[in-house]
Amino acid sequence: MVAIHCGLVLSIVGLGSAGALLAGLGATPTPSTNAAGPAATAEPADSDFAGGPVATPRPSASVTATASAVAAPAPSPTPKPSPARPAQPARPAQGAAAAAGALYAVAGITDGDTIKVRVGGKTERVRLIGLDAPELKGRECWSQKASSKMQSLVQSRSVRMVRDPSQADRDRFGRLLRHVSTEDGTLVAAVLIENGFAREYTYDNAYQHQATFRAAEKRAKAKARGIWSAACALPPGAAKPKTGTPAAPIAPARPTGGCVIKGNISSSGEKIFHVPSGGSYAKTVITQSKGERWFCSEQDARDAGWRKARN
Repeated sequence: MVAIHCGLVLSIVGLGSAGALLAGLGATPTPSTNAAGPAATAEPADSDFAGGPVATPRPSASVTATASAVAAPAPSPTPKPSPARPAQPARPAQGAAAAAGALYAVAGITDGDTIKVRVGGKTERVRLIGLDAPELKGRECWSQKASSKMQSLVQSRSVRMVRDPSQADRDRFGRLLRHVSTEDGTLVAAVLIENGFAREYTYDNAYQHQATFRAAEKRAKAKARGIWSAACALPPGAAKPKTGTPAAPIAPARPTGGCVIKGNISSSGEKIFHVPSGGSYAKTVITQSKGERWFCSEQDARDAGWRKARN
């Protein structure tokens, strides 16, 4: 009897082990019968002594996790928003940049304030705004040196030209009126005025760089450079005074022949000629050491760069 009871227990235990194995493989064990009848599935037992009900084994945690991973589809990754690109700075208008930075080849030098430039396939005469250099044709003091300085700055090179809205596009001689600078941006007029090769010149309206040019002229005068030196304070052909000997005052020049038109230069550097019938003629004094002169006709005065007085 004892042997029979032990055999029954071993049989039940064997079935339980097989069930656990099948559960681990994901299969449901098929109950089997033996001589003692079918084995019933019992509630979990509080005790595992021989003869008690056998609990149904549960699948291990690793097997359950594996099964869940196979059965459930992997969640799609949430796309991350791409980082916003920094705003690109606006590009300047190409037309405006080209207008301000265009380079033009210099074809020749007329004198200390006028050059010849190749523009649009033809040669244009360009009068620099804001300065007046000694007249080369009239052999005025420092005129040759002013022309030579202009050559050293721009001859056989390229220059930049900028129109000034305060001035006309061309003067009465058909010359373009422009601010001219070297390729590195140096204003040619400023260099000439600073070193005494020309004086600051305002025609009717104030212009761009006027304050700069007037300051440059003030420095040139203070240092007696070029046209402001003792060499240009004497009438043409006069001997220079010896060191320590004060120069005698220069008497105003007198007209010769029929040349009675007075070519005066104002305190601002503007060239104005006065005819005998003009209201300011009698009180206008001509001092050739300042570059002032007499003209035989109004046309001569205009050709030399003077304008007629308004009174």
